[in-house]
Amino acid sequence: MKENNTTAKLVEEEINNTLYLKEILKKGLINYSALTRELLPRIKSKNNKANFQSVLISIQRYYDRIKLTKSSYEQFLKENLPKAELITKNKIITLTFERTKKVMDSLNEISKSIRWDLGNILLYIQGIEEVTIITDEKHKEKFNFLKKYLLEEKENLATISFREPEGKLYSKEVVGVLSFLTRILADNDINIYEIASTYKQLIFVIHKKDLTKAHNILDNLINN
Repeated sequence: MKENNTTAKLVEEEINNTLYLKEILKKGLINYSALTRELLPRIKSKNNKANFQSVLISIQRYYDRIKLTKSSYEQFLKENLPKAELITKNKIITLTFERTKKVMDSLNEISKSIRWDLGNILLYIQGIEEVTIITDEKHKEKFNFLKKYLLEEKENLATISFREPEGKLYSKEVVGVLSFLTRILADNDINIYEIASTYKQLIFVIHKKDLTKAHNILDNLINN
């Protein structure tokens, strides 16, 4: 039997390919026997040696693995989140340009005029064919000469970010932390337009109408 068709591998694929299922399983809110009955026909169509008991055991073992991952990031959050600094900034825009030599050279020149010492921001997120700029509204006119390369512009935005304390380990190295934070915001109907990160700072770009709500939610998370 091919490795990809083992019962355990097929169970893992079925759970991972169902958006809500893994989350429910993580929280321990699902009946293993009921889930086994649901998955068994699909598993058996790919591996005729699969049976109720083998699928059930595979589900239980899969849960044990993701439970360890969950406990790892929960322990990290418990120890590090209370020490994090929550930073907000309003009057933010994003501009997405074609990624050409002209655009990139111009962005490098524009960056020299940004007053980092006054808290101004200019962040780049580069794709293969485009580059997105996150910056203060007041800097918008600096990019006017690049309008013919402009693909998208979003206004009325804000940023909310975690600045982590000095430590041996940061959130980007811990599986599940980013997923946990984005899920907290999504569960409260807060859309994330962009995500940027540095060595120890995680930045979310959201709509300005959600800034107070997001701050209250994340501040409560830090303090509790």
